[in-house]
Amino acid sequence: MKGFGNATIIIPISLCFIFIFIYHFEDVLAAPPTRHLCRPEQRDALLAFKNEFHIGKPNPDCMEYSIEPHPRMESWVDNSDCCTWKGITCNAKSREVVGLDLRCSFLHGRFHSNSSLQKLPFLTTLDLSFNDFYGQVPSLIGNFPHLTTLNLSMNQLSGQIPSSIGNLSHLTTLRLSENNFSGRIPSSIENLFHLTSLQLSLNNLSGRIPSWIGNLSHLTYLYLHFNQFSGEIPSSIGNLSQLIELSLWGNNLVGEIPSSIGNLSQLTLLSLSGNNLVGEIPSSIGNLSQLTLLSLSGNNLVGEIPSSFGNLNKMNIFQVSQNAFTGTIPSCLLTIPSLRYIDLSDNQLNGTLEFGNISSPSNLEELSLGSNNFKGPIPRSISRFVNLLYLDLSHFDTQGRPVDFSIFSHLKSLRSLYLSHLNTTTTIDLNDILSYSKILTLLDLSGNHVSTTNKSSVSNPPSQEIDSLSLSGCGIVETRFQQ
Repeated sequence: MKGFGNATIIIPISLCFIFIFIYHFEDVLAAPPTRHLCRPEQRDALLAFKNEFHIGKPNPDCMEYSIEPHPRMESWVDNSDCCTWKGITCNAKSREVVGLDLRCSFLHGRFHSNSSLQKLPFLTTLDLSFNDFYGQVPSLIGNFPHLTTLNLSMNQLSGQIPSSIGNLSHLTTLRLSENNFSGRIPSSIENLFHLTSLQLSLNNLSGRIPSWIGNLSHLTYLYLHFNQFSGEIPSSIGNLSQLIELSLWGNNLVGEIPSSIGNLSQLTLLSLSGNNLVGEIPSSIGNLSQLTLLSLSGNNLVGEIPSSFGNLNKMNIFQVSQNAFTGTIPSCLLTIPSLRYIDLSDNQLNGTLEFGNISSPSNLEELSLGSNNFKGPIPRSISRFVNLLYLDLSHFDTQGRPVDFSIFSHLKSLRSLYLSHLNTTTTIDLNDILSYSKILTLLDLSGNHVSTTNKSSVSNPPSQEIDSLSLSGCGIVETRFQQ
């Protein structure tokens, strides 16, 4: 009951509830829009970061790595919620920007030491890979205490890796590959106890691979290939019991392969090619039962290929070319069912070639045995490799024995065949050998006696085009294909 002048107005209680409901309903309708999740100062920092660079051309490597190029910063518009911008991740509770993913975003420009990036202190992920950044990585990169992933790969960054990266105590992934870094690996990286992936490949890093690398006990991926590292492979690398892939190829490493590598029981990839390693292969590598790729090509390794390699039952790729290995091929090696690629070329392997009990059918697709010291007949069992695409038997010394080239007629998938310098008395009929495989695109018969059916032309050419036919030193004056 309310007084109004001298009159008294009585309002029923039920009507009061109606008035209250209407009042609150109008209040909801009149409420301003939901506030942005993004903090204004962080939105301003992102917009300032955007203005530090230009939008250029896409990095051509993006598509090679199956990453679709996208200028993500185009969605960064003032007065909009930065947590909805492409490439931005925010924490729903704290409203902090925690993720910045600008890979393949066409960005071009120099990193500045006072970059506005430092105003995003709660970042956990920073991915600026596959762009065109240049200049040095500023030391401010070490001012992100929550960072777990840092990826600056595939840019044009130069100078030394800043030691401040060692401040990122929560970092698990560090990728700086394919830039122009120089100098040594900063010792501060030893502090990154949680690191699981260290990728510094394709730079100009030099010096020794530090022995403290073995203290990063959580490492699963270590890529240091194609740098200028020298000295020996530290034996402490055998302490990385969680390591899955180890790639050190294309450096200037010397000394012997440490036997401690045989302790890496989880290893699936081991690539030490293109160095100056010496000595024999440690038989302990035969303990790496999970290994799928082993590449030791282009070193100065000697001795015999360990028979323990026959235990590598999961191996797909075996490359040991361009060394000085002697002895015979362990027959157990060629019977590994998973093997698809074997390259033993350019060594000093000798004796009679034997393939042992080949699984039928073999999964082998490439077999390269050329430029060794094998003597004797080409084994007929080679015809069991029915899935071969590539076969190299060049410089195989048959010691004047005749060769029955019909053994290649079973290799229906063969595309590349190297049979140069076989030291055979057999005259090779070009028509016959082309008829054995209808899809050959490369054939090398150099240094043999070669003839054609009608002495001047190949009257029955294969149905496909031969991209490369090598007949040097075959005594053929003129050979032409009739269409």
